[in-house]
Amino acid sequence: MSLNYEIRVRGRVGEHLVDALGLAAEVEPVETVLRGPVFDQEGLRGILDQLQDLGLELIEVRRLPAD
Repeated sequence: MSLNYEIRVRGRVGEHLVDALGLAAEVEPVETVLRGPVFDQEGLRGILDQLQDLGLELIEVRRLPAD
């Protein structure tokens, strides 16, 4: 079972990375909001590691309520 997360980072995340992460992206003026399913804590850490490797500043991570 996967949980839906919202991850906010400062700056813009390219479409190729969004596709690779398997998340949806909404670009706001100074940040990108990524949303989508994450299957486990290891998967969440993997996403966060990729964002950090790109030098993106993490603003917020939150689990979204179940539908």
